[in-house]
Amino acid sequence: MRVTQRDIARLAKVSQATVSRVLSGDSRVEQEIRDRVLRIMEEKNYKPDVRAQALRSKRAGMIGLVIKRPQGGISNDPFFANLISSIVDELSGSDFHLCVDSAMSDFSHEAIYDEMLRTRRVDGLILVESEASDERIIRLQRDHFPFVLIGNPLHAGEVHSVDNDNVLASETVTRHLIEQGYKRIAFLGARTGITVSDDRIAGYQRALRGQQADHLVYHTDFGSENARKAATEFLKQPDRPDAVVVLDDFMALGVSIAARELGLSIPNDLGVASFNDTTLCEAVGGGLTSVNLNIPALVKQTVERLIRIIDEEDIPVNRRLIIPAKLSIRHSTLREGAKR
Repeated sequence: MRVTQRDIARLAKVSQATVSRVLSGDSRVEQEIRDRVLRIMEEKNYKPDVRAQALRSKRAGMIGLVIKRPQGGISNDPFFANLISSIVDELSGSDFHLCVDSAMSDFSHEAIYDEMLRTRRVDGLILVESEASDERIIRLQRDHFPFVLIGNPLHAGEVHSVDNDNVLASETVTRHLIEQGYKRIAFLGARTGITVSDDRIAGYQRALRGQQADHLVYHTDFGSENARKAATEFLKQPDRPDAVVVLDDFMALGVSIAARELGLSIPNDLGVASFNDTTLCEAVGGGLTSVNLNIPALVKQTVERLIRIIDEEDIPVNRRLIIPAKLSIRHSTLREGAKR
């Protein structure tokens, strides 16, 4: 019986992708592992299947990432800069490069995916910002196209996803605001149906049970300016919130600008907390309290899983992987006299 690459991987106690990297001369493989794989190949008289290698090489060598934002919507958003740079770093030394595309509307979003699937210009996709009814996931599953979701797939069936526990993370930051003595805590999220926003709203609401009768949930489009406009409206109300949990740091910057324009002091008049723990946290005086999502770990697990799917390797039984998040507490939520 002919020895296969899978057999070599099993005997060497490594993944099939590692065997492929040894064959391709990938410098990322540790010398001890390389020597072990090569020794077993020699012992088993393993000869690579040239025809199979040729077929496998008919790839685009690209991993796709599509971001839906209006024109200029990601130019100042450090979350996407961090996400993209982390993916590029993780792909470094592999057989793949990153292809980033931006959609400005639902129509262009669908058109980009249609074109990617039709032309096969990418070998797999990383999805972000899933929706309650996500046509991308349905389409990709129907076409058996490799993808991994960074986010919550909800009821999308057999979907490989890497995510944080956003319900727990939001509950944690809301409880922190309660401990700081805030009495009317609001949440500013994206439109209904964006799962990361819906999950964080659920965590906010869970923390407020028995603590605050009114759940002050506001919705707006992504972006700092949209958040500034929304915050200006609800901060002008006579019974305005005295603290707000914001979907991300970029939107929290807009809330902070609105507070400053209205003469409100952060954190004594208004506590502000958010998610992503990006460099924007330094833009709020004394620092912005934010949840660190551990983007490098999210990306590492996402890329590794996607490459294994593309290589048709065995994937862990647990299709949904949760990466722990951590609350970084800073000046924007530390009221004078409250416990630290």
